[in-house]
Amino acid sequence: MASKETMTLRESADVKIVDINEDLGSYAASDLRNTLEELVSQRAQQIVVNLSSVQHINSTAVGALVGVAKRLRQKNGDLKVYGLADNIKRTFDLIGASSVVEIYESEDSAVSAF
Repeated sequence: MASKETMTLRESADVKIVDINEDLGSYAASDLRNTLEELVSQRAQQIVVNLSSVQHINSTAVGALVGVAKRLRQKNGDLKVYGLADNIKRTFDLIGASSVVEIYESEDSAVSAF
């Protein structure tokens, strides 16, 4: 599961919220993927990822978000993100992730979108 430094997990109603506490380079991206996979294996259907503390994200981390979003949709669930800095939003746009993963301004708007 997630290391405390990298991310923390919370729950709001039936929504699992993953707060990312550092930039998502290679090591942290692997940690993110493992955490999301564990949540899916525990039958989590609704996941929100908080990226408001992230200033850099690599393509592996974005790929993990996209992959889990697609898997959850096959099971009538979804993954949503919020708190993207402008440069992170541009990265999502450039690699096409923003057409797959729904992006929100706030935690409330992401959670209530389920």
